[in-house]
Amino acid sequence: MCDVVRRLLAKFFRFLSRREQDASPAGQEHKVTAVEYEAVTLIAYEGGNARARAREQAEYCRQRGSEAGAQFWSEVAEEVRLRTRGRLPEKP
Repeated sequence: MCDVVRRLLAKFFRFLSRREQDASPAGQEHKVTAVEYEAVTLIAYEGGNARARAREQAEYCRQRGSEAGAQFWSEVAEEVRLRTRGRLPEKP
């Protein structure tokens, strides 16, 4: 397995384990949304260019007339911004 894929999987599994620890007080698990999944994957693959890549995808969808796609990728760009700017609380 190449190093990039190995690092991606390691980051993704760390992300999932943190999210499971963030279960609500009622004991309900948090399910990873498509936006969260795509943001984490994009950060792993694109690094510092992840937000720009998500915005490119949003613009591409908009140009093709897919407002739902543009909305999705805009949300991904926002999730990437939150995660890379340290605005989401991290669990130790």
